[in-house]
Amino acid sequence: MHQGNATPATFTGRVRFLHVARRTPAVQPSLPETIDRRLYRIIHGLPHSALGDRYVTILSDLGEGLGWVAAGAGMAWLGGRMGRRAGLSAAVASLGTTYLVQRMVKPVFRRKRPFVDRDVVVVGIRSMDASFPSGHAASSFAAATAIAAFYPRSAPLVFAIATGVGISRIHLGHHFPSDVAVGAAIGVGTGSLAAWLLKSPKLL
Repeated sequence: MHQGNATPATFTGRVRFLHVARRTPAVQPSLPETIDRRLYRIIHGLPHSALGDRYVTILSDLGEGLGWVAAGAGMAWLGGRMGRRAGLSAAVASLGTTYLVQRMVKPVFRRKRPFVDRDVVVVGIRSMDASFPSGHAASSFAAATAIAAFYPRSAPLVFAIATGVGISRIHLGHHFPSDVAVGAAIGVGTGSLAAWLLKSPKLL
């Protein structure tokens, strides 16, 4: 009699457990997110070394804005009237875009950095602000776009540097590829605007 009652109770408990498991399925990432993560693993997974990471960090630091401001100052000093306008345009685009991204765009999205909740190699200081979009990429592409607007022949060089900055942010563990891509798009837009405003012949 006792054994006959025990079996239904055990069976009922199993049914309830299976029912709960079905109501909480694992959340699958979307296709864009899956591609983003795979690209991140590929780029971040490129070989790291003390010397190599040092040079990549130097390239990455150009995206903070001061490197592009220094380049703009050099153009202003050596390039005459055109150089002054190009240099000012690059500096304004770089610093203005940095402010825009850091103060106005990132607080809206608040995406976590790749190293949050993940065991990954991170080279440099772990910034705890939002990951999306990349301020370094935005600043670099803004300056590159502004410079190329005045000196079209420099476009391959400056955009190669800006692209290198963006890739370095992924390789060093600070950003996802989508952070860099959107940052680059913002930079192209703000850089184009800065160049258009400062191309007026009445300025400088």
